[in-house]
Amino acid sequence: MPQIWEQGRPTRRQLIFDLTSAAAFALLIGVVYAQVDLAQLGVVLVLAAALAVRRLSLPAMVLLGTVAAVIQFANPSWSVQLFVADVAYAALFFVLGAHPRLPVRRFGAIAAGTGCAILLVWMATLVDTGSSMKSRVFAAVAVTAVAALVCGGGWMGGYLRLQRRRSIQAELDRIERRRLAESYEHELQRSRIAADMHDIVAHSWAVVAAQADGARYTLRASPDAAEQALEVIAETARSTIADLRTILAELRDNDAERSTPGYEQHERLMQRMRLTGMQIQDERIGQAPNSSLIALTAYRLLSESLTNALKHGDLREPVRVQQDWTSGYRLRVVNVIGTPGDGTGHGIVGMMERAAISGGHLESRQRGRDWVVDCAIPDPQRSDIHAEHDAKESADT
Repeated sequence: MPQIWEQGRPTRRQLIFDLTSAAAFALLIGVVYAQVDLAQLGVVLVLAAALAVRRLSLPAMVLLGTVAAVIQFANPSWSVQLFVADVAYAALFFVLGAHPRLPVRRFGAIAAGTGCAILLVWMATLVDTGSSMKSRVFAAVAVTAVAALVCGGGWMGGYLRLQRRRSIQAELDRIERRRLAESYEHELQRSRIAADMHDIVAHSWAVVAAQADGARYTLRASPDAAEQALEVIAETARSTIADLRTILAELRDNDAERSTPGYEQHERLMQRMRLTGMQIQDERIGQAPNSSLIALTAYRLLSESLTNALKHGDLREPVRVQQDWTSGYRLRVVNVIGTPGDGTGHGIVGMMERAAISGGHLESRQRGRDWVVDCAIPDPQRSDIHAEHDAKESADT
């Protein structure tokens, strides 16, 4: 997924902003402390350098911030004179709190807590804030509270920005995943409709062409045979028109009811192919399951296989069809190869895709003088049972 806030090298605009803000801090705050003590001016410049490199180099920022703190702790006489300059620590801890890596954020929180604890002890023991212990403790607690607000508040501000960015990124990822899923679903629908269109058009026109040729040859010699061929052409055309109307309805409305050929249409398909002059040796094993998915898949695969046999096979030899329903659906179609045609291979690719969508596989290849189509589709009900069983076993383990 695209990351809109990638943790990498800072951009040119960010570097210009950091350098400008650091220069402004050094100029405005430095002018004030230059009139008091040049050593305090040095602390201001160190903090300004830390601000300048806070996005360019995290170790350098930590080192410069630590150096500025050590110099202040080494001079108890300064007391809280640099409290204005120390506001820069809020920006430094903001960077630590907003860092995407957990160890860096933990380091920032620990550094803030450790620094405030050292400041409390330093103010109570080394800094002269009054004659009584009560005034010392009060001053130490007050200064430490302000320091905790600066350092802890800066760290918390950075952490909150990190969480907000992550929340936005998660929402963008969710939208992107939904877009990809819709695009994938749309592509699947296009592939399915393309496969259906190819199966319908290729099958119908192959039958129409074969029957038209037969009618032309037998028109004078056998008018009854020619009439029968014309009836097959008409019936094929009506069936094709109905299928095309269903596909067009699906294109207009995704919720339209899909056309699902049943098992009874297998008989019509066989009869239509036999009327073209094809000899079919049909063998069926087992009982067909009550599954619309298998019914549709079986019809489309059988239709395409017989259409290819009609177009490219030797019709003087019988086409052997075996359908096995004992475990899902297994189809084998064997025909003798005739004159090689000018097919594009889209039909075989469509059959493979259709079988894969149903969870099965299909092979279409030449074996000697035969062309063999082998397909196996698992039973959806048994697949669901096995999936639930596997899920239960994985949950138990």
